[in-house]
Amino acid sequence: MITTLSPEYRKYVNNKKIQRLVPETQYRYLRVVNSLLVYTNGKLTQESISAYFTSLEDNNSPNYIRWAFQVVRGFFKIVRSEEEWNKLNIDMGDLPSETEPERPYLETDEAQLLLKLAGNNPLDYAMFRLDLVTGIRKRELRELNLSDYNPPRLKIETKKHGERRVRTLDEETVKALDDYIAGPRSYWSGKYGRGDAPLFLSPRGDRMPDSTLTKIFREYMRLIGKPKGTGMHSLRRTCVTWEASAGMDSMRIQKLHGWKSARMPEIYSRLKPEVLEREAYEGNPLIGGRR
Repeated sequence: MITTLSPEYRKYVNNKKIQRLVPETQYRYLRVVNSLLVYTNGKLTQESISAYFTSLEDNNSPNYIRWAFQVVRGFFKIVRSEEEWNKLNIDMGDLPSETEPERPYLETDEAQLLLKLAGNNPLDYAMFRLDLVTGIRKRELRELNLSDYNPPRLKIETKKHGERRVRTLDEETVKALDDYIAGPRSYWSGKYGRGDAPLFLSPRGDRMPDSTLTKIFREYMRLIGKPKGTGMHSLRRTCVTWEASAGMDSMRIQKLHGWKSARMPEIYSRLKPEVLEREAYEGNPLIGGRR
């Protein structure tokens, strides 16, 4: 575990630019930097830093995440160099956009189009369908192992809250996963056995990198006409919106998706006004039966 005594943290604290900040601002900067070092365990790679920003999406606004991005970039340039930062190739466009809805999601027809476009690629189809069906986080998706999949059940475990969830999958999602495992995934069977072997692999046969997954998803969003900045977390929000629209209560959605806060289902779901109006009308015993 990285602590505030780490050399890079001390170098940042002692930097003249940081020393000149007013105490309140300095405290906010150091908080972000310390949380980054703890989350990444001091391993400042493109993958770990991107995963850190993804982890912020559950409980923070787009504006805060984009501000934190600037803080992290400044920290990296101080303790490493601007050249090393540029080599990481972390695109600010992957962060939630200030000009987009605070919690972007896909309309049902957009989600269906995404799956249709991914239908010819067993890997993409399996990943995106699994995400839309279970609302799995991107990091959880990447960390899945073959041993986590025991059809039709899938074990989801994340380091975020340390919880373990088991989801029962529908037949189409099971078929999608089986087709991928028996098809493209089988090419690497000689490299990996069962056990802790990664479920989703990159074209090079490694555990799917965050950057590769982001690039793949971004291209699909371009094809369906979604604006730049719509990340894979939109699939999780879409799943939650569907569940809320189906009448599932917030407490059950909270448990299903591994949130600690009971507010998260409300933040994530995007119930349309016309849906709420219809449900309110139909739920009123005085008028509901008249339609």
